[in-house]
Amino acid sequence: MDMFKQRKKNTGRKKIEIKKLDKASNKQVTFSKRRTGLFKKASELCILCNVYVAIIVFSPADKLFCFGHPDIDTIISRYLKGTTEFEPAMSRGKSVSYEERNRQYEEAMKKLELEKKNLAQTETLAKGWNRRWWDDPIDQMSDHQLEQFMVSIYELRKKLAERAGELMMLAML
Repeated sequence: MDMFKQRKKNTGRKKIEIKKLDKASNKQVTFSKRRTGLFKKASELCILCNVYVAIIVFSPADKLFCFGHPDIDTIISRYLKGTTEFEPAMSRGKSVSYEERNRQYEEAMKKLELEKKNLAQTETLAKGWNRRWWDDPIDQMSDHQLEQFMVSIYELRKKLAERAGELMMLAML
């Protein structure tokens, strides 16, 4: 009997205090683990009790995760229609798993990020076009830049003279 009493007690699972997590990394890890557990429990509930379940979850990083049995689209359409009837599997077409939905979501998010970068670059270029290049300080320019600057000034002067001539001709008419 003493042998059993001397055995080291394991800490085992401990109850944690349920409160909001502060660190983003802790939130992400906790979300990933608990999401997996939630989807597993939902799957078990479907099998054991012959029920239909749909779960939609957004992660702390605003990524979409879905679970549905038999599939998420069927459950949601049934809910929105307010009916108790399911469409037959053949009329629904091929059901798409939540992994496939998540992959599609990831692709869409990558496209969105790419478009945001393109927009930022376009805005940067637009700001550059609005600047007045003739106001740039010339004392910091190289010889090549000064030559380009002078050519640009002469071109501007020539175009201004042409435009002024056109406007004067129009004014005389």
